Amino acid sequence: MIGEVQDLGLIKIGAEAVLRKVSWLGLTLVEKKRIPKPYRHPQLDREIRTSRTLREAKIMIRAKEVGVTCPAIIHVDLEGAAIYMQFIDGPDLRALFTDHHPNIGQVVRRLGSSLARLHAAGIYHGDFVPSNVLVVGDRPVLIDFGLSGFSTDVEEQAVDVHLFERGVAASYPSISKKVVEALKEGYEGVAGSLRLREIEERIEEIRARARYVERGAL
Repeated sequence: MIGEVQDLGLIKIGAEAVLRKVSWLGLTLVEKKRIPKPYRHPQLDREIRTSRTLREAKIMIRAKEVGVTCPAIIHVDLEGAAIYMQFIDGPDLRALFTDHHPNIGQVVRRLGSSLARLHAAGIYHGDFVPSNVLVVGDRPVLIDFGLSGFSTDVEEQAVDVHLFERGVAASYPSISKKVVEALKEGYEGVAGSLRLREIEERIEEIRARARYVERGAL
């Protein structure tokens, strides 16, 4: 990047990347830098970090193009395996659930619409959980595309919805039914009832497989 990047502090240390808040040319950004793994061969490690950085950036750019609200990509440093993106100032979705915010339904319906647009573009998120949704006003902003990929497979897309349902049911059981219904309403409004039924049927298959594994482990 041309110009000095000023470190404004650590945001998060993840399994494969470190997120820092930085300032560059008057812009407040997030630097997501994939860290080397000492157990991998250096050349292989470099290739993996580079390819994952490039894939994530491509997916985020494509998501923007199809109307999904997510951070804007400002710069991609393939040599350093880093993405510099727009800093989003807002709480994650869990804060609305905890506070029983009156706009939960509206925000989650919009989130469902965004997820449907993502899927229609042949993208699955891979880690579609409340902590990966920031909220600005009543607008959900989808973040962390590190596990995302390109696929039209109904299984990959159903896993996104299943992860969200499971996370909400486990942590917020009193509002989980209302939240999941709102997500599906938003999803159906974009994807249509047929696709939603396909997603729901596949989720039931995923749950059945999980129950079978659990019984087999006893």
